Amino acid sequence: MPNRFVRPVESDTTLPSFIDEASRLRAFAPPFRFTSFFSPEDTLLCVCASEAALAHARLPGGSSHYQLHDPLRIAELTTGSGLVGLHLLRIEHRSRLAALDVDPAAVDTARSNAKLLGLEDRSHFDCIDLWSDNTATILSNYEPHLIICNPPYVPEPPDWRLQIEAGSGDDGTAHLMRTLDLAAQVRPRAMALSWCSLSDPRRIVAEAEEIGYMLNSLFVVVIADGEYSGAVKEYLRSLPSAYINESETLRCAVAPDGSAGFGYLLMAGDFFYAGDAGRTPSSANFVEHICEDFAVRGLSALVNPVGPVPVRTWLLDRWDELRIRASLHGEIAGTVTTAA
Repeated sequence: MPNRFVRPVESDTTLPSFIDEASRLRAFAPPFRFTSFFSPEDTLLCVCASEAALAHARLPGGSSHYQLHDPLRIAELTTGSGLVGLHLLRIEHRSRLAALDVDPAAVDTARSNAKLLGLEDRSHFDCIDLWSDNTATILSNYEPHLIICNPPYVPEPPDWRLQIEAGSGDDGTAHLMRTLDLAAQVRPRAMALSWCSLSDPRRIVAEAEEIGYMLNSLFVVVIADGEYSGAVKEYLRSLPSAYINESETLRCAVAPDGSAGFGYLLMAGDFFYAGDAGRTPSSANFVEHICEDFAVRGLSALVNPVGPVPVRTWLLDRWDELRIRASLHGEIAGTVTTAA
């Protein structure tokens, strides 16, 4: 008999469920392999932002017409399993991917996945530290049209390092600040970046604007705390740039099983290079406002937010998060059902 997944409770309907976007990951079920730290919800959100970034990456000005002599060059930093970059290679049939990760096991996994998908001829994976001078050299020589970064984002208290999500810094922005430093040097046409409401969201967008990149659209998912974010809850409370919601209403929405200590926002955006026009910090203020409003009002703050850029918002509770993970790991072989 087929396995069946039945929700024990109805989902909250204030926002659409992020499970509705999970079909984008259909090609990455086993034997596709994942790394030691794989977060499908973060990865899926970065996929959404990366797809949106393609319009500006294809040609300056966002033209959808191809130049056959100029295949799209994609660079993915902190690539992990390679999923996001490989997903874009499947969409852009003449594109190429150069991807980097500091973990040799992740690089081996990504190479294996590229071969599995028949994309090894259009992809190259290097094991290299993001802060290495060689990283800047590689990107300068490659001249990417699109840079993607879906990095670790949980802030680390000054006196200890997280086991897996290490290196994100005391405010969680270290990898993205380095990515933006590299982008300022190589000036890709577009970027797709992922961050969260724990990791100084205003700073990320403001720094992108400072180097001439405008936020084009924003993608937001409300989720419950996880193993690593929950471990630093008290530290997060001390950070003025970390936004969480601990209300009972919000905790019930993101974790109907009662397992959540708080909820927060996963965020991703697509950016395009606008030069001096990109240095108006209106989007940074807007992103900060969304986070502040969420910390006070919870889900209602994410219902049709109005600002200078389009925003898509979803909720991913524990049960739908489980459905995504189970389908990617091959545990659901039959019908997926919901509670009656």
